[in-house]
Parts: sequence; C-alpha cells; structure tokens
Amino acid sequence: MFPLNLLPLPGETIALHVFEERYQVLFDQLESMEIDEFGIPFVDGDRQMKMGGLMRLVFASKPDDNGFRDAAVQCVGLFTVDSLTSGTMSDHPYPVGQVTRWTGWKNYTLSKKAAIDFEKAKNLSGRTSVCATSTSRPIEGLIKALIEHEIKPQKRFNILNSLDDLIRNEHIENTARFTLLIAEQEAQRNKGYFPN
Repeated sequence: MFPLNLLPLPGETIALHVFEERYQVLFDQLESMEIDEFGIPFVDGDRQMKMGGLMRLVFASKPDDNGFRDAAVQCVGLFTVDSLTSGTMSDHPYPVGQVTRWTGWKNYTLSKKAAIDFEKAKNLSGRTSVCATSTSRPIEGLIKALIEHEIKPQKRFNILNSLDDLIRNEHIENTARFTLLIAEQEAQRNKGYFPN
C-alpha cells in the first residue's frame, strides 16, 4: 500500500516521485514483478477514508544514487479497505492491508444535467471532450468527467462513497455546477475581466 491524499480512478495515470526507503522497496518489487499491483488508499489528513485505487506500474525511471525515482502508475480498479497496518517486515516495510475489490461504482451514472454542465465547462475552457453526454456509456462519462475536470480527491470520495442514489446525484450535479461556474469565471478573466 502507498497511502496518499489521492483517489485515482480507473483509467487514470498519475506520476509519483518515490523517495521514502519503504516505498523504494515497494517499487523495486514492482519492477522485478514480485508484485503485480499495489493500492493507493485515499487518506485525508490523518483520516483513512476506506477507499482507494488499485494500481499497476507503467514506467519507472532508473533510481538515482539515493534510490529516488519517478514513476507513472495507472489505476485499474477501485477497492475498499478492510484493514491497513504499518509495514514491519524487511521484505515489506511499506504499509500492507486487506482490501476488497469494489465494482459498485460501475453502476453509477452521470445525470443528463451534470453531463450538460460538464460539457459546457469543457467548451468554455477550450478543451476537447471525451466526456460522453449520450446515455450509451454513462459509467465512462462519470469517471472521465471526474478525471478530466480534475475533481479533488475528497469530492471524488463523496460521490463514490454515496450509497444513496439521490445523495450521490446531488453530489455529482453540485460538482458539475461548481465546475461550470469556475469555467465561466475563467472565461471572463481571459476577456479582460477579473472575476471576484
């Protein structure tokens, strides 16, 4: 386990700078294929949030003299944390834990209202869209929207952790609306106006 203040989502690739000795051991094991996957459990300050991204190593730079390296890792799924303990053994000094692969997120959809607000925000920012607004792939639309719009980890957690459909949709729609409001303000600033 590599606990971070991140909540990677399936398909997302993130960059890591590995400098702590315990995580250097983890990445040595990933590079030698002793381990195929590892988890990034989301932590918010000192609080363990019981959810995380299942990761695979895509690339790692050659370690420098201190063992530091840069790596690219990709999220291949999500999990819930059953238990997490600090690593104490020499072969795994990094945290270890028991997790359950979680597929419930695959049933979550992106509402039409949220899809429209995300699309408007994307158009205002001048980015090309990969967020589907059609109903043909709602799951992909939700995950891609959260990634594309760089929704913060805590908001991602609130959305994904909401078991009640109404509350979850409210979180999604509020996030989409806020994203649109920010994009509208940024568009005004680019036209010579400074939003307050």
